[in-house]
Amino acid sequence: MTEAPQSQAATVGRGTDCPLLWVEDDPVLSDWVAQSLQDDGWSVLVAHNRLDALLKQEHEVPKGRACVAILDLGLPPHPGRPDEGLQLLAELVARWPLLHAIVLTGQNEVAVGQQAVHAGAFDFLAKPVALAVLRQALQRAAWFALRQQELLAQGRLHLSVSAELSEGVREASDHVAEQLIRHVLGCNGFNVTAAARTLGLEREQLYYHMKKFGIQRQSPAEPSDAP
Repeated sequence: MTEAPQSQAATVGRGTDCPLLWVEDDPVLSDWVAQSLQDDGWSVLVAHNRLDALLKQEHEVPKGRACVAILDLGLPPHPGRPDEGLQLLAELVARWPLLHAIVLTGQNEVAVGQQAVHAGAFDFLAKPVALAVLRQALQRAAWFALRQQELLAQGRLHLSVSAELSEGVREASDHVAEQLIRHVLGCNGFNVTAAARTLGLEREQLYYHMKKFGIQRQSPAEPSDAP
């Protein structure tokens, strides 16, 4: 758990270790991005609306599998609003607790991004987004999802979910994230900079999660916490 995501860039996303669901209603943009990501080695499922996305994910990806998704929130039948995309996000994280979703929004970015995070998004990016930025976000999300899957398999994290109770699944997924963050902090001697680097997060993002889960430093001073 001490290896940073950057050093795993050559392996994360190669083959089918972490399937990717890409949902975008613009067929030209969808095809271009899908082809670029497939050339990078990602196994990409392409969908253009909420129902199509759910059907393809259901058919191809087991519920306990680490996976990632890129979701354009403006989907038909109301592409000018984020409602359909937010509903898809909620359904995906309810059924696939190890799914880490990146949402794309060009509509009131801050407010909609906050809605998406509350609904279970791992990250959000404002459109238009450079492909290089999207690649970095995907590598980070996939790394995080795969680490959770590994720790669950090793019995070092415990996840109990009910597919019928979406709110319970959301709480269980948050519990997994909290355990993972606590574990990585412990492995790094509660050095926030080192733990953030291991998780592929910015320090500010890790501090946000620590506050969210009520995680406090183990000592009042942290002299070793340096870049």
